[in-house]
Amino acid sequence: MNRTQVLLAIPGNWSSAEAVNEQISLHSEGYTMAGLLLLEDETGKAFTVEVIERDPALAEAMIHASTSGFTPKVAKGLARHTHIVYLIVDVNDVSDIAAARRAANALLNAGGLGVMVETAGVAYSKDEWQESKEEDLALDYSLLTAITEEETSYMSWGMKAFGQADVAVPSTLEVEDAIHVIHSFNFHLISGGSMFGDGDSFAFEDGKSFTVEMGEDERTSIDNLLHNPFGLIYLVPQTTEG
Repeated sequence: MNRTQVLLAIPGNWSSAEAVNEQISLHSEGYTMAGLLLLEDETGKAFTVEVIERDPALAEAMIHASTSGFTPKVAKGLARHTHIVYLIVDVNDVSDIAAARRAANALLNAGGLGVMVETAGVAYSKDEWQESKEEDLALDYSLLTAITEEETSYMSWGMKAFGQADVAVPSTLEVEDAIHVIHSFNFHLISGGSMFGDGDSFAFEDGKSFTVEMGEDERTSIDNLLHNPFGLIYLVPQTTEG
């Protein structure tokens, strides 16, 4: 797996940056703050933490990036946040992805209101993020990636969290089919399936096949948090001549 990073923003109602440390000590069993590091006691994994004062733009971005739409109560709470904790996770393998979700849970238990996945442009309320605490790669994938509909294609965002390129399919596909193809291809890669090269075929049991076209991610500037340094893969439907 390619080395990468995940960036999570967690707004909350803390009186000060020091209060974040205090609340973690009180309410996040199994975690310890050491300077700018959040340490997971059982595994020894360390996460860089940065605390800044409130940013109204983040609350607004989270409301727009919500996958299911926040309730008025959640949206109001986000708008009133006092500080933001940025959780920076170095990812070397999928175990680090699971650890990132656990660390975010710890910060939510310490007073966080929700999670903005800056590397995918998607946001969750506290309840949504903590809906399941099982160790599940499929759940990690669903939380750390997103799919959007653009002018000519459907495409994923956030696959760089898994050290993989994002994927795009043409908008001529039905939306349900497009989502299924993207999720299937992405999960094939992150779960240890065979890798693909330019010109290879990706096939489904129902006979549908797609040609893999490797490309650069030119959707955003290189310094944008959404930029995927591992590229953008186009899956082009193959036609059957008869």
